[in-house]
Amino acid sequence: MMQASKLIVLILGLMVAAPAWAEPQTDLDVAGTLDERNGPMTATDKIVDQFMKLNLNPDASDGVDFEEFQSMVIERATARFAKMDANGNGEVTADEYRTFWNNQKAQYYRLKR
Repeated sequence: MMQASKLIVLILGLMVAAPAWAEPQTDLDVAGTLDERNGPMTATDKIVDQFMKLNLNPDASDGVDFEEFQSMVIERATARFAKMDANGNGEVTADEYRTFWNNQKAQYYRLKR
């Protein structure tokens, strides 16, 4: 009986330790669950990866330059303004902005938790 319980403890110990000894999975990309550090991607890792996609010329640099960043800001601001300008006349009135804010604020702002 003592041998069987020792064997069970040994098997359970190996089962618990096996994941720690396993080779890290490195074949998943940004859309996967692992980053280049071979760990689970955090929310911050995913945001950084999205930001780095702004680098239009990765062969020339490892970072995002101001023009690439500014291009993204202008693109997003243009799209947001178009959503606010309900009648498309190039001007946002108080009523248009109020409607936009009431309908879209959750998309742009996190609620306090």
